[in-house]
Amino acid sequence: MPSPSELDSLLDHPWILRTYAPVYVMRFPAEPDDATLDAFCAARERWAQRARFSCAWVCDMSQLRTMPSAKQRRMFAEHLGRFEPHDVAWNHGSAIVAPNAVIKGALTAVFWMAPPKFPNQAFGSFDDALAWAKAQLAAPMSERAAG
Repeated sequence: MPSPSELDSLLDHPWILRTYAPVYVMRFPAEPDDATLDAFCAARERWAQRARFSCAWVCDMSQLRTMPSAKQRRMFAEHLGRFEPHDVAWNHGSAIVAPNAVIKGALTAVFWMAPPKFPNQAFGSFDDALAWAKAQLAAPMSERAAG
């Protein structure tokens, strides 16, 4: 089985930061486009097919300036459905940086279409989100926060 560091190259995408691995950061840009979102989802799905180790995620939506389009919300919700088996088995938690009402609305819309089955919590700052994700990862899977 490949090591986590060997699999990290599968997450090579401008929106994914591996600095804190195995806590991975998804940092959405101010105005995501459909093609880049599709490539982002594909990279995560390739990684999830082979990654068999505990992880956590920080989804940093703080740079978003507009509500993602209905198509983009659907694309991401469908991606979460395909990614779900990995999340249920290996994701200790996803911390979402959602500092304003627009972003919280986008998050609500996506989670309405694809309710998460993994621990998750929204935060107003990246530092708080990262601290929570690291704490979730340090806890045994049996003790992770409810989804």
